Amino acid sequence: MSIFKITINAGPPAKFNPNPQTIAANDSVFWFNADQTQAHWPAPSKSNPTGFMSYQIPPNSQSSLAGFGNPGTVNYVCVLHDGESGQIIVTTPKAVSFGKKTKKGGFGTKTKKGPFAAKTKSTLGAKTKKSPFGSTTKK
Repeated sequence: MSIFKITINAGPPAKFNPNPQTIAANDSVFWFNADQTQAHWPAPSKSNPTGFMSYQIPPNSQSSLAGFGNPGTVNYVCVLHDGESGQIIVTTPKAVSFGKKTKKGGFGTKTKKGPFAAKTKSTLGAKTKKSPFGSTTKK
């Protein structure tokens, strides 16, 4: 999940930036009101002013987070000012997979025995001696 900022720049009419804002499903946005003199109130429509938040954004302030769970296009307007509108495009999140098997090593080539592709020497049959701590050491 990511959080995106939409800045409200003074008008008239005020402009939302970026517009449109593209996010993935389950991401969130917040609006920052950079207008020094007027409050703004982004909402899905004037008839649904509390669709994203329950209050207007005072000058030089930011809103709470608004989350978007389903892919699609979300249009919004400023409840307080005609002609101010924006759009959020919600895309399907990219699939993330972990633990895939790979035939290549960490440096993009097939791995060979030993570090840095050098063959390792076998220690089988080497004489060992028990240390006082229970591990073995080569002679």
